[in-house]
Amino acid sequence: MTAILYTLAFGVGAAVISLIALLGVRFASRFTRANEPLFAAFAAGLVIAMAILHLVPEAVQMSERAPVWVLAGFGVGFAIQRGIESWPAKTAAGHPGMAIALAPVLAIGMHSMVDGLVYAVTFSVDFFTGLSASLGLMVHEFPEAIICFVLLQRAGLSDTRAFLFAFAAAGLTTLVAAAIAAPVAATVPDAVLGNLFALVAGIMLHVGATHLLTHAGEAGWRRASPVLVAGALTGLLITTFQSSGSHVHAPLAKPTIAFIEPSP
Repeated sequence: MTAILYTLAFGVGAAVISLIALLGVRFASRFTRANEPLFAAFAAGLVIAMAILHLVPEAVQMSERAPVWVLAGFGVGFAIQRGIESWPAKTAAGHPGMAIALAPVLAIGMHSMVDGLVYAVTFSVDFFTGLSASLGLMVHEFPEAIICFVLLQRAGLSDTRAFLFAFAAAGLTTLVAAAIAAPVAATVPDAVLGNLFALVAGIMLHVGATHLLTHAGEAGWRRASPVLVAGALTGLLITTFQSSGSHVHAPLAKPTIAFIEPSP
């Protein structure tokens, strides 16, 4: 039950961060729009560092097939992003502005749903693992909410409708997906949980290395690189703190076969 509560709490936190970002873009639009790529850069550094330093090694410890599932997770993230990005070219003839705007918004909504799954699976492993995965994902809700709002606004929606739809895509989807996935993730067998965790680690690598870095580059790499490094160092510090603390994740028990020598 505790894992479910943590998952829901961080799902609510992600929705609140999206709401704060959208309030900022409404009432302090110059600052939030100018610095949105820097938030993405920090989140990218944090997500990539936590995935490489903690999530992937933890997945390998939990499942012998983890490397395959990590690659599968990266491939799933890539397929979702590329599939959604190809949609405007097929539909832009009728309503070019709306189609071009809705495609990335839909992609962000799908990413946010995957974030909810990440919260559920990682908190089912243990609290620190869930925290490691959730911190970077919560930070990246900020730039994603702003991107959704700007795209919908440019497509011709009023500020109010752009605000509501952007919040639904970037914030509510994470909370709803977390609420649905948490009870299921808490009851799956350990072997299945290990494979799911490896899949999630691969998805997070994709989110950080491609999705967030793409947004970070919009700030120019002279501005984004120090922030990216700061995010990575934050992930390193969190992992170091965890390693020196009392957190220990025991590997899953593996079946053993006892051989009994015949009596002479």
